[in-house]
Amino acid sequence: MEKMNGIGGLKNWQWLYLLEGLPIIPLGIFTYLFLDNVPNAVQWLNNIEKQLLTNLLRNDIGIADGNPELNNRLSWRQVQYVFTDWRIYIYGLIAIGNETVILCLTTFFPTLIKTAGYSHTETHLLPVPCYILACLCCLLINYSSSQRNEHGYHIIFCLFISLIGFILILTLFKHGKIAIYISMSITFCGVLSSFPLLLSWLTNNIGGHTKRVTAISFVIGTAQIGGIITPFIYRDIDKPIYRRGHLICSGLIIISMILTIFLRIYLLRENHRRIQLSDEIYNQEANMREPCDRHPDIRYVL
Repeated sequence: MEKMNGIGGLKNWQWLYLLEGLPIIPLGIFTYLFLDNVPNAVQWLNNIEKQLLTNLLRNDIGIADGNPELNNRLSWRQVQYVFTDWRIYIYGLIAIGNETVILCLTTFFPTLIKTAGYSHTETHLLPVPCYILACLCCLLINYSSSQRNEHGYHIIFCLFISLIGFILILTLFKHGKIAIYISMSITFCGVLSSFPLLLSWLTNNIGGHTKRVTAISFVIGTAQIGGIITPFIYRDIDKPIYRRGHLICSGLIIISMILTIFLRIYLLRENHRRIQLSDEIYNQEANMREPCDRHPDIRYVL
């Protein structure tokens, strides 16, 4: 980007906005033309796929073919549910640990590469293949999660991979810059793949239209606390190894793994409890006003 200053009479920061913003325009046009509001209007789906999506929408938020139902309205009761459901706070804590590590890596990645011995030009170019590899890993792991309808173990696996990456960074620092770059790439692949899985897990396990959108906003907003923590993790006085920063990130990953295991065990037990409910307790829980995901017929995705 520094080399583009003056090209076409534009400064390098103007080229930055153009290169990042221009692809959104054709993407927006493509989305408007090919992504319809209701399944029956989609031309590239067959009749079975259209019916499947219609049923999913009807069961999920009570709207299909553009016909809104009662549970599609804004419900302040469901907003209250978000702040009284302790599981959403667990999702938020996992998100903080995950997002903090992501922000640390994306912010300090060029600095970490430079301290490993790479040149100025290499420092700006080497993150590109790392991000591409992380994107491919993210697509593969999320595809696997979708095929198996499982999230908890996939999140734990991704976090464990990123933990291995940090361990390699700490132990292989004196073994050359290539070893450091490969270790950081492993860390990137793990941590960048886990956050989309977490949001998908949250979305699948929160019932009620209003509660779901509020919970997603709450968790994503809570995760941004990592942006406040990030500047205090990697300090200039810790150069060139940044052992303290790597250890803090490793600790955050371990905490997120523990919370993920705890949450998955709880959801599994809750599913078993709902299967074994007596008729009296079933009717009591089913007749709650706006039960959302508390309805006894709901089974949580693990």
